[in-house]
Amino acid sequence: MEHPVKDVRGVIRTLCQGSPKEQEDTLNRYFTPSASFVHPFCRVPHFDKIYIPGYGFLNSREFIQYIYKWYKILSPKIDIEVESAVFDQRLSLLYVNIAQTFSIWFFPFHKAPVRLVTVLHLIEEDDFKNNNSNSSNLRRRLPNKAKNALTKQESDDNDSDYTDSQEGPSYASVAAGDATPEKTEEGISMVHPPNPSNPVAVENAPIADASAWESGEAQRPVDGVNGGKSNKRYLITKQEDFYQVNDFLKFLFSSPGAWVWYAIQLWNSILCVVGVLLLEPLIRALGIKREGGGKPKWT
Repeated sequence: MEHPVKDVRGVIRTLCQGSPKEQEDTLNRYFTPSASFVHPFCRVPHFDKIYIPGYGFLNSREFIQYIYKWYKILSPKIDIEVESAVFDQRLSLLYVNIAQTFSIWFFPFHKAPVRLVTVLHLIEEDDFKNNNSNSSNLRRRLPNKAKNALTKQESDDNDSDYTDSQEGPSYASVAAGDATPEKTEEGISMVHPPNPSNPVAVENAPIADASAWESGEAQRPVDGVNGGKSNKRYLITKQEDFYQVNDFLKFLFSSPGAWVWYAIQLWNSILCVVGVLLLEPLIRALGIKREGGGKPKWT
């Protein structure tokens, strides 16, 4: 995904509503081979290239593919809507708020309108490729002298990278998209104009033409913010689906199951009130501490 917030809608719709071939293509395109999957009813850990006699090599992405296919078999017609998506660029987490209606076809009256939050753990495609490159295999085949030379070269490169990182990205490199802009406390991408004391956040800023940029009157969008093009492409390494208890009970017992849990939740709330009313006199008898003449604070 080049623009996770925009692209995730199509990815989720295809996985839940697409044909088996579309599901497979989407998983192969957007998920890493060793991706994991966590759901209240299913769990697939990270694994890759496990040999299964009579089948061949299996990875966790293929396992996830079978889960989505079974999901579609149980409910051939799924209504799903991605209501919102937020990308935490610092942690590479994509939070997606989803509403869906799941209906098991062989249960005529089964209908489960549920809400969930899906958290997708992302990794930049370049980082993934670097982590899975053949450099480790090459190192094992090198003679000792070549290994030492390679290690020394890597050390020199790391020292050079560290020196460059101390200086920070230049304004020109950020503008050209060659450096990652800094973030505000709210996570908004920023670029630094020539005066470092006056950073300008570009979110929701109008996109200026080239002449305005050359004159320094406007800031160019960076890293996919406000329509700016991003050179990064993200892959999914883990999917976690979070449901309220009453929502995932709808999968098993439809709405009656949710009503039972709803009643249990109300009962537990009443118990909280009763517990405080019964124990408050005892707590007050043990000691009361007042701060600033306000309400009593239990000690």
